[in-house]
Amino acid sequence: MCLILIFLIIISVFKNGKMKRAIHHNTHPGELLKEEIIVSNNLTITAVAEMLGVTRAALSNLINKKAAISPLMAIRIEKVFGGNAELWIRMQASYDLREAEKKAKKLKLKPYIFSLSN
Repeated sequence: MCLILIFLIIISVFKNGKMKRAIHHNTHPGELLKEEIIVSNNLTITAVAEMLGVTRAALSNLINKKAAISPLMAIRIEKVFGGNAELWIRMQASYDLREAEKKAKKLKLKPYIFSLSN
């Protein structure tokens, strides 16, 4: 669970008077599942897929960052390996947000200026 703690650490940096989040590696929750549960317990993808009641392909897609952890998958992980389904969902949402922030840097958007008059 060491990687989960590392994943949850956010380094805050003040830049131009604003707090900015700096994350050096955007960890997909599938990476954590692979390293902290599958590899560290000498399990196979096939065995874990059977335990979770999913196909080997579905689990492979998840641990190789080709698929997201769904709420149902999070519950499956919680029931089989313990922990908290909500944590897996929050990790996925955080990963997705950071990926979107990377893409958003390329967007050319102008902020809307709200009028103060009625």
